[in-house]
Amino acid sequence: MTQPLKILVVDDDHNSREGLAELLGQAGHAVEACRAGIRALAVLGSEPYDVLLTDLVMPGMSGLELIRTARSTNPQLRCFVMTGHAPTDEPDIQWIAKPIDFDLLLARLENPVR
Repeated sequence: MTQPLKILVVDDDHNSREGLAELLGQAGHAVEACRAGIRALAVLGSEPYDVLLTDLVMPGMSGLELIRTARSTNPQLRCFVMTGHAPTDEPDIQWIAKPIDFDLLLARLENPVR
């Protein structure tokens, strides 16, 4: 593994959010988890993160809205969208298909492609 990343996981589904946060933590990363975009923005504003890993479809604020807002203050934030829906053409966003292949996710997190 490369150096540990500071990752924010955002998903309105409790089991998905907490399970993914636990697995990423066990892999050696520092992980915070939120269930909503508005809370995620507050967390992102309070301290720096390396990666935002968000669900696409959530009540209140979509994952894409969250990314656009977060990147307005942190353009270097690496962003991943977890979805069971077809990805749209968004620059600098990596798509992770649900159900998540954890080994593939780890490889993409730890070996960034810019």
